[in-house]
Amino acid sequence: MGDRSFTLQRDGFWQVHRGAAATLTAAVRAAVDADAFDPAADNQDLYGGVGLLAAALGDRFGVATRITSVEADPRATEHAGANLAEWVGARAVTDRVDRHLERLVDRGERALRGATVVLDPPRSGAGRAVVERLAALGPEQVVYVACDPVALARDVATFRAHGYGLETVRAFDLFPNTHHVEAVARLRAIV
Repeated sequence: MGDRSFTLQRDGFWQVHRGAAATLTAAVRAAVDADAFDPAADNQDLYGGVGLLAAALGDRFGVATRITSVEADPRATEHAGANLAEWVGARAVTDRVDRHLERLVDRGERALRGATVVLDPPRSGAGRAVVERLAALGPEQVVYVACDPVALARDVATFRAHGYGLETVRAFDLFPNTHHVEAVARLRAIV
């Protein structure tokens, strides 16, 4: 993708449309509010796959950017570790996102204060439990990559109920002549 190569399993997930990875990477980079981004915070790439969006943050904010990519598929996590190896602050963790967030909650309230979280859940969305845990952890901003507008709307409503409002959203027709629409949204704490 662009100047960067990503390793993944032959049967692993990658965007089908040949321009989708570059489009979503650029959209995530643009969605992150640079004034609110702290490269030393406990930044997270949840449902991180092979590290595509974590790499987008590293490319934008530098090799010292601290970011944890969390993915349930151990093969994808292994590839994420290799794909993110040049970033000294990057690590790849094999875990379910809900369990990972529960451990962060156990660490202490607002454990993600100041952090940016990239959230790229499956078509069904992140769901109430993940959104509630994430909001309780207090990240500075959440950049949500959605492949289903209905799931995004449901999760945005849950975020809203827990103090996070939608600041920006962009839609992308990555699958022309179908009903599928990708979206990239940014949420921030409502003050």
